[in-house]
Amino acid sequence: MNCKQVQRQLVSYINGELEEKEEEEFVKHIRHCPECYEELEVYSTVFAGIRQLDGAEEEIDYRTLVEDYLETSEEDAKDEHFLSTYVFLLRIVVTVLLFYMIVRCFLG
Repeated sequence: MNCKQVQRQLVSYINGELEEKEEEEFVKHIRHCPECYEELEVYSTVFAGIRQLDGAEEEIDYRTLVEDYLETSEEDAKDEHFLSTYVFLLRIVVTVLLFYMIVRCFLG
């Protein structure tokens, strides 16, 4: 993902509208690109300020706002990876069990 693509997705990222893979690539780019990181800081601060003006009850720590966004995204990506691995292994176990049951029915 390049800077132009990331900048087009800033608002979607802040609003939580990116697909899992897009978000993963977005965060990876932001972590390694100081210019895009700074742009995300600006957008995040503006959006957080607008939410507070709209009467949001939450208190916002503007100093850690972007890091909180990025850490949440990275944790979500790790959770998704773990879950997809678990589902894959579960499918293998179910397939083996079904195969075993079918063989047992025909031979047993």
